[in-house]
Amino acid sequence: MYRLIFLGLFLSASPLLNAEACMRPGEVIAFSDRLNANYQEEEIIDRLKGMYCLVNMVIDADVIDQVKRFILIDRTSSRKILNRKDQYFPLIEKLLLENDLPIEIKYIAAIESTLNPSAKSYMGAAGLWQLMPGTAKIRGLKIDDKIDQRLDPVNSTLAAIKYFKTLYSMFGDWSLVMAAYNCGENKVLEAIEKSGSRDFWTIRKNLPRQTQLFVPAFIGVNYMMQYFSEHNLFPGEEEYTSNLVTFVKINKEVNIPKLFKKTSISKELFRFLNPSFRKNSIPKSESGHYVCLPDSQMVEFVEFYKNEYYPKMDSSDLADVSIPGNLLDLISFTRPFIIEPNEIENIEPQGMVYNSMDYADVKEQPELKVESTKNYSYHLVKTGESLIEIADRYPNLTVEDIMLWNSITDDDELPNGTVLLIKS
Repeated sequence: MYRLIFLGLFLSASPLLNAEACMRPGEVIAFSDRLNANYQEEEIIDRLKGMYCLVNMVIDADVIDQVKRFILIDRTSSRKILNRKDQYFPLIEKLLLENDLPIEIKYIAAIESTLNPSAKSYMGAAGLWQLMPGTAKIRGLKIDDKIDQRLDPVNSTLAAIKYFKTLYSMFGDWSLVMAAYNCGENKVLEAIEKSGSRDFWTIRKNLPRQTQLFVPAFIGVNYMMQYFSEHNLFPGEEEYTSNLVTFVKINKEVNIPKLFKKTSISKELFRFLNPSFRKNSIPKSESGHYVCLPDSQMVEFVEFYKNEYYPKMDSSDLADVSIPGNLLDLISFTRPFIIEPNEIENIEPQGMVYNSMDYADVKEQPELKVESTKNYSYHLVKTGESLIEIADRYPNLTVEDIMLWNSITDDDELPNGTVLLIKS
């Protein structure tokens, strides 16, 4: 599973200034953007030294180059990541936490695909996690003429989680896991045997060049996500990515043209958010397929699906689904949210109570002990939970501590599903 990592080249101010006169208008804009990036290498190194990162950090030329890649060279891609993170990071974080994996793994998806579920490489990798067909099928994903589950954010993340667990059980070190994810476990095992070390920074000279840069890229995207505002780097504007999304898991066949005819769901939006469906239908599946839509249009989809397969129930019954209100309130209130097939089927007029966090039936394999993240842990905010209640759950923890570590102000709300960093 090879993926090429872009290596940022060192750029000094003088050559850039001298080059401006030779640029076309679009290039001048990109050039000016770089000049406004507030790039001070000594300051960046100081930040890196004090920054928490999942991997053991060695600040060398490759790491500095990858920081430059994200904050100076390829600012367009960084803006795409920042723009898409609110759509896909909540889902990824939730699945990682439920499987006892560090949430920082989400940054691998940012490196691999800039959080684009439709991304495909010339080598044949696809999806948020850029899974190769063989790797995907081993992890239970379906790829045929009707569907490519590598392009499904939920199923592909669950498959990636299985792969990460397998790799961690082999190597017990996240730097080596990332290296193996990039070039394959056999090449990493060969490098370990050749060098006699299990330290990534020691063995990396025996790895392919793109793999040598993968861990530095992970450090670089970590830096960008923590300090993007310091470099005048903010989300760009992209079509279809302004709305938060939710997911529904269905197991019956859906005729997509009929869906468009019977609802106001946008064809372009549906195709953009659901690239895994290759034909004009969502295939029937016992294990289920996931549909992704903005909250308001998901209400329409659920009503369409219910009326197709459970026509005895009046469509007004949907308004009686509660916690804390009707279906629209419920979807908006809990994020990320996934509706299960049985929850659609069993909607009752008097309302239905269930825990929206209990949705993922994931068989963990293999069993493993996750590497300690030093003195850090994470807390997943539950419905109605306050900072005071969260602080009371941990010894010697104050509300002020939580606010400081998570950049929370007095005016901030804590929606269900928010992940808080807790230092012990």
